Amino acid sequence: MRTRSGDRIRKLPDRLRTLPRHEDDEASEQGMGRILALSDGVFAIAATLLIIEIAVPATTADARLSRVLLGLWPRYLAYLLSFLVIARFWATHRQTFRLIARTDTALVWLNLLLLMFVAFLPFPTAVLGQHIRSPAAAALYAISVSLTATLSAACWWYASGPAALARPHLGGAHVRAMRARGLSAVLVFAVTIPVAVIAPTAAEILWILAFPLTWIIFAWFSFDKDHQLTEGERT
Repeated sequence: MRTRSGDRIRKLPDRLRTLPRHEDDEASEQGMGRILALSDGVFAIAATLLIIEIAVPATTADARLSRVLLGLWPRYLAYLLSFLVIARFWATHRQTFRLIARTDTALVWLNLLLLMFVAFLPFPTAVLGQHIRSPAAAALYAISVSLTATLSAACWWYASGPAALARPHLGGAHVRAMRARGLSAVLVFAVTIPVAVIAPTAAEILWILAFPLTWIIFAWFSFDKDHQLTEGERT
């Protein structure tokens, strides 16, 4: 009886593999579910904390309220910029981990480091909102986003590199397109660090231009992939 029971238990995993599975089930098996849940929570909290620094002083009289509200425009701008930055990192993170089939210890720690810098972003945002024309505030912000972008890109470079954690159906062109997009974000914000020291306003303009630039780079590589496929069909 014990032998038969043991055989049934050993055969149980094989039977379970034949049952219909959902994407969430597979993600939970490989620890992907926990990684995504933790990541989504950190991104959501970081985006929510941005609004805390925008407040009207309690001593503001009704007669001066409109002037005080208009005077908070640097904080509005810093909030909008950082919300878009965090949203962009979240969208990239979501796309990246949807293309990763499994994880390992190194990727888990890379993701944790990424979340650490994401959680830090409300602080340089608050500093930038209070000191919009300060070179130190602009440099702090550029450095913080550069480090965050570096960890974001590192997750995909590691998973799609020798670690071979990406899904096997991905083509080389798709991998390169996502790598180029991640690297472009790192370079744009890294270049603005010395610019922020000299001309903070110019650095802030470059940060805004980083969003369409990274999209154009990704679209260019994607177009190149489609063009290569079309040429292959003709030949």
